Amino acid sequence: MKYKNLAYLGALILFNAPSSNLYAKPSHDHNKPKKTFRHNVIQTQTEVDIRLQEIVTQQNLQATLPDTSSLPNIMDPLPQLGMKLFFSKALGGEKTVACASCHHPRLGGADGLSLPIGTNAVDPDIIGPLRLTADSINIPRNSPTIFNVGLANSSLFWDGRIQRFTTTDANGQQIEVISTPDSGFQVVDEKVGNDLVGALSRFPVTSVEEMRGQAFPDAFDNQSVREHIAQRLGNYGSQTDQLEKNQWLLEFRRAFNSSESAESLITFDSITLALGKYQSSVNLINSPWNAYLRGNQNAMTQAQKRGATLFFTQISEEGAGCVNCHGGSRFSNDGFFNLAFPQFGIGLDEQNADLGRFNIDSQQRNSFSFRVPSLLNVELTAPYGHSGAYETLEEVVAHYVDPESAIGQFFERGGACGLSQFKNDISCQTLNHNAESNSQSALALLQLSPFVAAPLDAAQQSDLVEFLKALTDRCAEDPRCVRKFEPNPHEPDPDNLRLKVQKAIVGQV
Repeated sequence: MKYKNLAYLGALILFNAPSSNLYAKPSHDHNKPKKTFRHNVIQTQTEVDIRLQEIVTQQNLQATLPDTSSLPNIMDPLPQLGMKLFFSKALGGEKTVACASCHHPRLGGADGLSLPIGTNAVDPDIIGPLRLTADSINIPRNSPTIFNVGLANSSLFWDGRIQRFTTTDANGQQIEVISTPDSGFQVVDEKVGNDLVGALSRFPVTSVEEMRGQAFPDAFDNQSVREHIAQRLGNYGSQTDQLEKNQWLLEFRRAFNSSESAESLITFDSITLALGKYQSSVNLINSPWNAYLRGNQNAMTQAQKRGATLFFTQISEEGAGCVNCHGGSRFSNDGFFNLAFPQFGIGLDEQNADLGRFNIDSQQRNSFSFRVPSLLNVELTAPYGHSGAYETLEEVVAHYVDPESAIGQFFERGGACGLSQFKNDISCQTLNHNAESNSQSALALLQLSPFVAAPLDAAQQSDLVEFLKALTDRCAEDPRCVRKFEPNPHEPDPDNLRLKVQKAIVGQV
């Protein structure tokens, strides 16, 4: 895409608000023990405090605290290997795109864009809001965050095309299995086992628009593309000597504690295993809300407590009813619903519409339906919705209050042309083709559904947004802290194709 003015591009600013502690006034009497009061000082309880504690007890919300004990640790060998793979452009067919190009820890585990830019980036080493296309947007959906993806146990991708389900084996025993686009909906993919995140990792590399590009012209299906990538990293078969520097065998042997040959050790199954372990290790759950549930009554502000009360209270009881879809430890019920978020972009059919789950499971109720996302760290994962139509949490909450007005305001702002990513793009109107009519189609179906808008006033909407911000992990918003999920720049790069993280973030060429 050609841009009218590049002067607007500024450096991405990430900040972390300092926490404060209360301390008792020091005593000058050395015969008396000094008392220090930290966050356990209990403020005078308000009606809001009392009501929220009643809700926590009634709904047993302490039981929803996430349990990450069974998930990998980022310092373990396999997640470390997966991290190096995740940041290597060697997994991209043309060696220009890494997984981290669209899912970066310092960008909320995503890319900060409404619609991602894959193989057609102007500069492969620039990511986030400064990343530009060399021609036009060709990916229809917003990049999901990798934060806490290891806690997902049902499905992945916006349409749930990677899905775990229960079936019966030859012995009549019920077992959990996974279906993927390779196997088809509700058909077991025998190649992926029961690793949901590993299964997801098998697909971006096969997409021409996302990572493959025009590479591997002799690859005739997804599995063949994967085999080419494994051979490239393993330096064998048709991809021998395709990397100028290749120390991947050393990395794999170290991670797997093995002395096997490259042909045996560096397969795409082992690549996806490591990628899955890495992504599952990116656990960021230490939020003010979790601290509150653990007993720190001062972990949240009064506005956040009012927002939490609205969140967990039904609309019939003057709440917002958010918990109905965003409950549990991930703040998601993993369902699929049409909420009529604005449709714009290239879509998936000739009318530029994206029918979401309907393309996987063609029941009428699935038209325009998308997977309910987790709200953990949602403050950091803007833009929101399957196409990134809303850039702020305020806009998202306003949509739930009045979808018709919110959609109208989206197009009054210019639709795609009103979004930060496209506002200086002279061809942004191409992303608005059929956008209003498709949005109205989704809205018409929503109005026929059991959906009930929450009648929240401006103050209540503000409180709800404040509560959503209380779901942010303190490390997740600290660029220095999340660097533990990035390769150490002082350690060797196995192929000299590592995404240039520092330059990428600040937007320098």
